[in-house]
Amino acid sequence: MSPVRELSHDRLSSFGNRLKQLVYTPEVVLGWLFLILFAYLIVVPLVYIAVSSFQVQDGDARRIGEVAGSWTGFYWSQALTGRLGQRFFWEPLRNTLFVSFTYTALSMTIGVTMAWLLVKTNVRLRKFIGSIAIIPYILPSWTLALAWITFFGNDRVGIGAPGVLQNILRIAPPDWLAYGPFPIIIVLAVNYSAYSFLLASAAFATIDSRMEEAALLHGSSQWLVLRSVTLPVILPALGSAFILTFAKGLGTFGVPAFLGIPVRYFVLATSLFQSTAMGRFGDAFALTIVLVALAAITIGLNNRVLGKRRQFTTMSGKGSSFSRIELGKFRGPVSFALIAFTVITAFVPIVLLVWQSFQLRLGDYSLSNLTTAYWVGEVYGIQGILVSSRVQAAAWNTLRIGLSVAVVTAAIGVVIGYVVVKRRGTVVSRLLEQVTFIPYVVPGIAFAAIYLTMFAQPVGPIPALYGTVWLIALAFMINRLPFSTRSGIAAMVQIGRSLEEAAELHGAGFTTRLSRILFPLSKRGFLTGFILSFVSIVKDLSLVILLVTPQTMLLTPLTFGYVDLGQRQFADAIGVIIVVIVLGCTFSVQWLTKTNPLSGFGGNGQ
Repeated sequence: MSPVRELSHDRLSSFGNRLKQLVYTPEVVLGWLFLILFAYLIVVPLVYIAVSSFQVQDGDARRIGEVAGSWTGFYWSQALTGRLGQRFFWEPLRNTLFVSFTYTALSMTIGVTMAWLLVKTNVRLRKFIGSIAIIPYILPSWTLALAWITFFGNDRVGIGAPGVLQNILRIAPPDWLAYGPFPIIIVLAVNYSAYSFLLASAAFATIDSRMEEAALLHGSSQWLVLRSVTLPVILPALGSAFILTFAKGLGTFGVPAFLGIPVRYFVLATSLFQSTAMGRFGDAFALTIVLVALAAITIGLNNRVLGKRRQFTTMSGKGSSFSRIELGKFRGPVSFALIAFTVITAFVPIVLLVWQSFQLRLGDYSLSNLTTAYWVGEVYGIQGILVSSRVQAAAWNTLRIGLSVAVVTAAIGVVIGYVVVKRRGTVVSRLLEQVTFIPYVVPGIAFAAIYLTMFAQPVGPIPALYGTVWLIALAFMINRLPFSTRSGIAAMVQIGRSLEEAAELHGAGFTTRLSRILFPLSKRGFLTGFILSFVSIVKDLSLVILLVTPQTMLLTPLTFGYVDLGQRQFADAIGVIIVVIVLGCTFSVQWLTKTNPLSGFGGNGQ
């Protein structure tokens, strides 16, 4: 055989061996297939929206005086220096940064303080307080905003009906207390404090008390020990809490919409919504890029700062010590304050929503004003929510999309977790883990704007999806990938490789190993991914507010519509139903898995 033929034969043999290796390592094939798919559904949309912000949109051709599709810097010039830039960009940007940094600092203060008291001190009823401390996060943030208006609202702004406080004091609360930045900050801080609470609790629980006791024996005060020993050790957890809190709230829509728009206090999310509603998509694209950039810059700076910190070992092979700080005479007051705070933030908002949903006339809190008309009757020609075909259709859409997307997303998360763990340290593993986290960086309303424009027209073999449930389902699935993949990775890390290797030696194929060994053993991760996805879908408003149509209406945007029309009782009633669904699903999974569903994601660097 000639040298050329030998070389060709060697190359074919090498290529054949690689193909055989791929067949016997399906996780590699799956990894690259997932990367290609997610590159199209995650990376391409971001590039598309960035490019589109420099192109003349169809509706703006006459206004700009250029051909649609041609290159332009008009939108960025208008946002940064134009006559409307101050109103639609700079002012919302300042408001966004002020609200985001303030509520993040406050929520971390609340969460870390509660975690320290529950884990490190002898406060009373720790288990009870810890179990209900996460309820404000489980509740949709916009329901907390509605409850705030119900209690602090006045008869001058918004719905024009006096709230509970005005009925008690007979004095109208000031506008700044009812609407604007102050209530937005308070509501978001309470809602997102669960991130800091969960992460800080886990960090505090791993600290060996002998480190702190040694510092105390050398004359350090309790405050100095906390500042110099405890806080530096839990700094990585605080960094994760900062990322989760700040990035998640940047693009939140419901709370700023309900509490800000009535007094014309706009953030980037509500300004983006208004630009899209008015058909000014070029302006919306620019705002979308700014929101994504803010979240990415925040995460990058946070990782850079934490990356330079020294690492502390808090757990080793030696026996560790854990002791609680005695509060002494302060134990009773501190315990009472904690219980009061958790009960008020967890249950009072629900009570307020239920109460107002039975009011015939808003602002009248007498028993004679109670009615069931908004639930099962008819008011002003509008049927109650339990008998309304419109509400029933929205509920059906919410449940079928929520359940189907949650199941598919949780299953994908388990498979991705398998690929990432199995190929740990390889390029495909690192890329897959990073790409699936990108949707978390993209604020919900910005993500909706991207998908709305990208799939409004046919894209290659994919038809136009706007106006169909497929667009909503696809957006939810990609947006919830960070939840399911982190849960899947956490589950797969706990499964020993020897189990799969033993099955493989006995001739079990990949699908057999996956269905009979890996999935059953990772069912807790699957359930965690499912409940995190389902709950977030059911209560989401930011992502779907731009995607729904009358035919694909969901419960949350329907609620926003009722509030916009001043029909708060209908909105509150639907809010109560959403709260029941969310709490019921969360605690059912918590009972089945004997664990906190939120910890499966927050503890793994959401």
